[in-house]
Amino acid sequence: MTVLTHPEALEGLSDVLLSLGAKGVADQPRDTSIQVTAYLPSTESLDHVVRAVQKRLAGLEQQGLRIGPATIGLRTLGAQVWAEAWKDHFQVLHIAPGLVVAPSWEKYQPAPGERVVVLDPGLAFGTGDHGTTRLCLQALHSHLRPGDRVADVGCGSGILGVAAAVLGAGEVLATDSDAAALPVAVANARRNQVADRIQFLEADLLPDPCPPFDVIVCNIVSQQVVRLAQRLPAVLSPGGRFIGSGFLIPAVPTVEEALLHAGLHMLETLDEEGWTACVAVRPL
Repeated sequence: MTVLTHPEALEGLSDVLLSLGAKGVADQPRDTSIQVTAYLPSTESLDHVVRAVQKRLAGLEQQGLRIGPATIGLRTLGAQVWAEAWKDHFQVLHIAPGLVVAPSWEKYQPAPGERVVVLDPGLAFGTGDHGTTRLCLQALHSHLRPGDRVADVGCGSGILGVAAAVLGAGEVLATDSDAAALPVAVANARRNQVADRIQFLEADLLPDPCPPFDVIVCNIVSQQVVRLAQRLPAVLSPGGRFIGSGFLIPAVPTVEEALLHAGLHMLETLDEEGWTACVAVRPL
């Protein structure tokens, strides 16, 4: 499904597409609009999906957000075609000084001191090309300490959890509510020779109970970040850092309020192309 809309509607539209079962959502600028592409399971009829998207766009417009053309297109792809389609847009990405994400089908020779995450997204979301993924990777590069215990919530392709291990995390728990994403994430961990330090688990956010983490990173929609924030006092160690992204700049006050209510202190807010990431710390 492709939807041509205004950037103001991007987060709300992505949220409803994911709730409708989208296995991945990507966006590309188109002049003053933005084209949102979602990969949804094929069903006998997608009419209910189209109606849900139209209803969501109308609701966003009623909230005062611009929705642009709001045109919807549908195209049927086989699973293999979808998996191969990512390759057309996924190239070597220089995320931060010394951190590179490279497709598994391209040979990349790292420069001295570079750490490379080799990735094949398969049928899962997450290549590093999206602004929110890049922001999370940059924050991990800045705030991760060797030996840290890390949680990657909503791991998708496993890119963040694998990157954390490549950057020196001692132990990583990667969770996703979509069971289909986990084999892809496991394969990427093995591809980077860090599978022995990552546990993959099908779960809604984090399992209960679980021991505290030094770093929790999540690239999910703002509503889920707010929901996760309620658990942070119990699952984030003193001095632990929280990295949350997956939302646009207008959602920052809501996310910051939830983090402050959880007793965290804001460290920084990063943004790229309208997307943002909040980094906070639990006081010692």
